Amino acid sequence: MTATLAPHRKRVAVFNLYWSTYGGGEQVAGAIADALADEHDVVLLGPEPIDIETTRARLGLDLARCGYQRVDDDISASMASAEYDVFINTTYRSAAENRAAAGLYYVHFPAPPPNRRQRVSRIVARSLAFVLPHSKSRRLQRVHVGLEKRAARTSWARTYTTFLANSQFTAGWVRRLWKVPSAILYPPVQPEVLPGLKTNTIAAVGRFFDPKFGHCKKQLDLAHAFHELEQRGTADWSLAMVGGADASSREYALAVRRAAQGHAMRVHFNAPRSLVHDTLAAAAIFWHGAGLGEDPDTHPDRFEHFGIAVVEAMAAGAVPVVFGAAGPAEIVRHGTDGFHWHTPAELVQLTLDLIADPALLATMSASAQQRAANFSAKSFREGLREAVAAATT
Repeated sequence: MTATLAPHRKRVAVFNLYWSTYGGGEQVAGAIADALADEHDVVLLGPEPIDIETTRARLGLDLARCGYQRVDDDISASMASAEYDVFINTTYRSAAENRAAAGLYYVHFPAPPPNRRQRVSRIVARSLAFVLPHSKSRRLQRVHVGLEKRAARTSWARTYTTFLANSQFTAGWVRRLWKVPSAILYPPVQPEVLPGLKTNTIAAVGRFFDPKFGHCKKQLDLAHAFHELEQRGTADWSLAMVGGADASSREYALAVRRAAQGHAMRVHFNAPRSLVHDTLAAAAIFWHGAGLGEDPDTHPDRFEHFGIAVVEAMAAGAVPVVFGAAGPAEIVRHGTDGFHWHTPAELVQLTLDLIADPALLATMSASAQQRAANFSAKSFREGLREAVAAATT
């Protein structure tokens, strides 16, 4: 009898600079590590050791099987990648070069289109590239290096084997900005939140990002929309906002909390995963507002590129009323699973329509649950493993 050899366990590095923020991107990064740890030796790269217990509580993921190696930025991550068989970059807007035999980049969204200054820097840098071989000026060399950094170069993209985009919206921008194709691999959404006893609650789940950082979930705008909803005669309904918040967005988070005072609103910062579950299980309606007031051509990075929280809410039977662009517009079929809105007035009116028609609310709730099944963790794991196998053969 011929012995069957066990498949070679590859050394896989999963790089993320923001593990401790416990956001949607980190949930995907953790899911990648967890999915590959069955068959490979997985090491997490980041600036500080992973807090296993907090990750389990906040993201519902157990990364105890994974090792850890410290890297502080794209440069150190690129250097570390040479030590592995597979390097998987999951860091938002990273430009780290891959030095492993196989490199996969899970794209939450590419860096935004180059601004005028970056375009000018690119033109000047190209011109200097022709001059430098004939010049010994160190000052000119330093100027060239500085311009290269400003020019938003994308040559590093050619070091990767495979790009995986979290939505059609993201894939379109990857091709437009980085000039590379990408496969669609929707983020995994665990079916762990099931419908509970529904109450007259609207839920909004997402990190509290200050708009000055670009991407913002627009909780303050949602709070003002709820004020209008109350004035329209929905005194028996409440709005529950849950999400992470850090010191950099403190003022914005506190502004949302102040907007809740005197209204039927609850605002929870850095809540445990159990509270997120309870909130979604009880919610009849789900609000999402990322992208409101933004220009999709100049700032596509400020839109929701997929929308894990949207799918989680749908799985829990909450009818989504989402800003009608980018990822959420792909997930939610307008008029079937929920609604798309484009102005706060539309958000208020569509929500009133649902509240006034319990039969419509129930029908859309059932449809939303069915739709959410298309974004399962099982599909994600299978797609990821196929991509890794293809990249390493």
